[in-house]
Amino acid sequence: MEEGESIMFTALGHFTSGLAIALTAMAFPLAACTSDPLADPLEETVRDHEEESGPGSGESGKPGNDKDNQENKSMKVKITAGGKTFTAEIEDSETGKAFFAKLPLTLDMSELNGNEKYCYGVSLPRNDRRYDRIEAGDLMLYSGNCLVLFYGPAGGYSYTRVGKVTQAGGLAEALGKGKATVKFEAAAND
Repeated sequence: MEEGESIMFTALGHFTSGLAIALTAMAFPLAACTSDPLADPLEETVRDHEEESGPGSGESGKPGNDKDNQENKSMKVKITAGGKTFTAEIEDSETGKAFFAKLPLTLDMSELNGNEKYCYGVSLPRNDRRYDRIEAGDLMLYSGNCLVLFYGPAGGYSYTRVGKVTQAGGLAEALGKGKATVKFEAAAND
């Protein structure tokens, strides 16, 4: 190999190493953006979910056509746990519609933090927002594939709202301590 060829291969080697380092450096921020939805500083903060338009408004806040609005007004779910029944109003959103389409569901839900039951494996479209205040009866989606039913206050995490139990009194007692079997089914139209 001649001296000129040797210099060219050495320069090419440095270029390839530099390119590999640059690509690796670019991959780390991308991984950080997708692996932890809580870390996104640009997420919208929802201070109080009562400030939202409420059930039936959709996550985008845009009204649909009259037929969609009429159909979604009846998206109520009967939740059964511990021999007690509760009713939840499901959001008029892509997430709410996808959840409603999966019914009926019977889930073995695990306990977390003394205020929530959760179950991974319920994949739904997500539109995460940071909630500083979550209340008993809030039905949320975490990370696109974990359904969470809150029976006590919480906050400071990113979720997609699925719905809300209309009367959450007795929910904590019905869910009990530890794992709980919870059935979700379409409620009869009023």
